[in-house]
Amino acid sequence: MLAAVIVTYNRKELLIKNIEMLLQQARTIDKIYIIDNCSTDGTYEMLQENGWHQGEQFVYVKTEANIGGAGGFHTGVKAAYEAGADWILLMDDDGRAANENTIQILMDVAEKLYAEGKGAGKLFVNSLVQQGECLSFKIDNIYTVEGALRIAQDGLIEGAAHPFNGTLVSRVLVEEIGYPNKDFFIKGDEVDYKQRTFDAGGYIATVVDSRYIHPRPETHEKVVLGIKVPFFVEAPWKEYYAARNFTYMYKQKKQYKGILFELIFVKLLAVASMKCKKMKTIYMLFKGVKHGWSGRLGATVKP
Repeated sequence: MLAAVIVTYNRKELLIKNIEMLLQQARTIDKIYIIDNCSTDGTYEMLQENGWHQGEQFVYVKTEANIGGAGGFHTGVKAAYEAGADWILLMDDDGRAANENTIQILMDVAEKLYAEGKGAGKLFVNSLVQQGECLSFKIDNIYTVEGALRIAQDGLIEGAAHPFNGTLVSRVLVEEIGYPNKDFFIKGDEVDYKQRTFDAGGYIATVVDSRYIHPRPETHEKVVLGIKVPFFVEAPWKEYYAARNFTYMYKQKKQYKGILFELIFVKLLAVASMKCKKMKTIYMLFKGVKHGWSGRLGATVKP
C-alpha cells in the first residue's frame, strides 16, 4: 500500500493544487492522509466540498491543537504505518508533484532499490525539488536542475534528499527508526529524520527524473571564514526553534563547532544586517541555543 501524508496549516489554495496533482498521478495513491494543524482559513470546508475529507482514499485528521510540522508528520507517519502502508510519501502543503508521472517514477526506482537490497530495505528516496530551472534547495554547491542532472549517476544523486518534499520512505525504515520527532514542533525535524536514516545504515537518494515543485526560500549565501553559508533571518519565534532544534541535534552528535559557528556566529552576522527586531531575534536565538543544549523540546514558544 502506498500512502501519502500532507501536513497543512492555513494554506488551502496550495493544498488544493497538491491534492489535485496527487489525484492525477499515473501511480494511484491508495490512502491520502491530510493532517490539519487546526487551520482557520476554511481548509476543512474546502476538503468537504471536494469530497476529500473521508471515504476510500482520504483520511482527514484535525489535530487538537497546532502541533507544528513535526507533530503533524509524526501523526501522519504513525497513522499510515499502523494502517499497514508499505510506502509513505511525505509532503508539505506548499509543494506538489510536477506532473502525472512524478510518483510513478519515484516508486519504480524505490521498488528497484528495495529489490536490490539497498540499505537493507531502509529507503529514503526523494523527488528532485525545483522551482523553474532552479533547485528549490541546493545540493552541495549545485543550484540548478541542469547541474543536478550533470552530477547524477544512473538517475540518482546518492546521499542527497530534501525532506519532506516528495519524500518516499519504506515501511522497513519506519520500523527501524520510528516516526519524526514530534517534540521539535517546527524546524529541523526533517533533517533529524534524514540523519537518523543515515545512522541506521539506510539508503538515501534523490531521483532526478521524478520532479517536485516547491517555492524557493529567499536565502542569500555569503562566504564566512572561507565557508559558504546561508545568510537569512526569519521571524524571532522561528529562529528560536531553528536554534533550539539544531543545537539539540549538534549536541547529540557532539558537533559543538556547528553550534558556535552556524547557530551563533553566522546567525549574529545575519541579524546585524536586519533593520528591525534585532534585540528580540538575538534574545530568541540564545534562548533557543540554551533550551536545545538542555534538551528542552516541545511547543515552548508560541508563533
